[in-house]
Amino acid sequence: MFGGFLHGAAMVAGAGVSAGEFAAMAAPWLTAMTSGFEEYAAVIDGGDYSVEGQQSLEFSDLGNIISASADAGLRTGVVDPVQRLIQEQIAAGHGKEGFPRIIESIRRAG
Repeated sequence: MFGGFLHGAAMVAGAGVSAGEFAAMAAPWLTAMTSGFEEYAAVIDGGDYSVEGQQSLEFSDLGNIISASADAGLRTGVVDPVQRLIQEQIAAGHGKEGFPRIIESIRRAG
């Protein structure tokens, strides 16, 4: 979460947005997003990542953020690990399933 905030602040700085302005916009959004933890938990505990209403892994792909960051001369080390987890699940045929599915890659050692 904090890494994502810092990455976002670096991205918007190029558009003249201060970190303070970005924080004022990001904090309410993050607060709203934390309500999704319970929904994610229910999906994970139920083991059905195809539940309707979830954002798919294909939609969650971070390729555009990574490209825009690279174009702006920013490092993508904060975003890359999540993108690898997303891509691993898509490559395994789960692209239409929900974002919580990446926990399956996290659970698997190596």
